[in-house]
Amino acid sequence: MSVPAQMTLQGWQVADVYTSVDAEIAAARQGCGLVDESANGKVLVEGLQAEKVVAGEQAYRLRPDLYFISTPPLGVKAVCDRLRAKRGGDFITVTDVTHGRAEFRFIGPAATEVLSTVCGLNFADFPDGAAKQSSLAKTPQLIIRRDGGGLPAFSIIGARSLGAYLWDVLQRSGATPVGAAAVNTLNVKGGQR
Repeated sequence: MSVPAQMTLQGWQVADVYTSVDAEIAAARQGCGLVDESANGKVLVEGLQAEKVVAGEQAYRLRPDLYFISTPPLGVKAVCDRLRAKRGGDFITVTDVTHGRAEFRFIGPAATEVLSTVCGLNFADFPDGAAKQSSLAKTPQLIIRRDGGGLPAFSIIGARSLGAYLWDVLQRSGATPVGAAAVNTLNVKGGQR
């Protein structure tokens, strides 16, 4: 595959188009598109009173004392500042993990089928807005269902050091790379909902 056309998204270099916008839109609408959304902000909030601090935020509960928040690329600082101000005297950590995590998104009607080939979760019982930690292609990942544009979609978030390996495995499993131009046309936004 040739090098994709690049664009800058709020300071991050992202793939704009891999093949053609029309082909990528068709892949996502008819099968499974694979998008690199690593530029999204990623925040972990941990502590016994974390639920109180994340109240009012679009947060995903991973454990009773651990929450994950996704933001647009430049939104992470504002979210971290707001959460730190809300924690008061409680011992709660708010950690920006953006640069240590890769984030990929599966978009399309075949997304659950493709994910099932590399993950043991039952995706039929995985409602929109749910988050689960699991092994995917023998790597620990956070999987969030975030449908959009009338299509099922899943975000896969894990160690950046495993990103290239996971990208390759997901393509070999049947996902087609999709760039930012196609995602914008599909109206399937990453980050905060």
